[in-house]
Amino acid sequence: MAKYTLKDIKKVFHNEEPWVNIFIFSHITIPLSYIVANYTKITPNIISIMSLLLGVLSAVLYANHLIIAGALSYTFSYILDAIDGKIARLTNTGKPYGAWFDIFVDRINLTLITTAISYNVFIETNEVKQLILNNLFLGLAFIGWESRYNITIYKIKNNIIENSNNAGLSRYTQWRKKYNLIKEPISLPEIFLFYMIIAPIFHLEFIAVIIGIIFLIIRIIKQQKFWINVNKNK
Repeated sequence: MAKYTLKDIKKVFHNEEPWVNIFIFSHITIPLSYIVANYTKITPNIISIMSLLLGVLSAVLYANHLIIAGALSYTFSYILDAIDGKIARLTNTGKPYGAWFDIFVDRINLTLITTAISYNVFIETNEVKQLILNNLFLGLAFIGWESRYNITIYKIKNNIIENSNNAGLSRYTQWRKKYNLIKEPISLPEIFLFYMIIAPIFHLEFIAVIIGIIFLIIRIIKQQKFWINVNKNK
């Protein structure tokens, strides 16, 4: 008899999961987590290493203009990245280093793959604008991550807890909470997936990086509004 059930796995999803993780990838990540947790001795860190290796492979494939293979490699990398934390929480084997390593893998994969995609565009067009815009995209992504980390730490230190009571919430918010969805209909994972999978296949790299830059700027502005409100309430 399996130690962990599918219901157990669903319980370890984050409270605010990206829409793509719930409505698309959950059909893969839930059964895969079930198999890994119940029938293998694969640790979350090993899953993260596999995700990293597939991410590096994706970058190499993209740089060599093997677009479909690169897209598939990153898709598998993303799926593994989506289950390592779930396995850690499910089996209660999560460690501080594992959490850091998971973040490290995300950042390295994003940097290598988007750079490889931009390099590919440069080789085809002999124009450097994609490379420059990709550097801006990466810079904004890292600024946003650092800002989000600081906000999270501030909330923990000041015991700021989000309201978990459904009373007075709109039907949409209650429905979103039921499925553990993020507030916004689009999140970073959707932006990254569009840039690193869809865009190279359909030659939409320039559009993808522009959309990503705009999204990240809006995200950073919203984060700054949090600090403005903090200063007002002091």
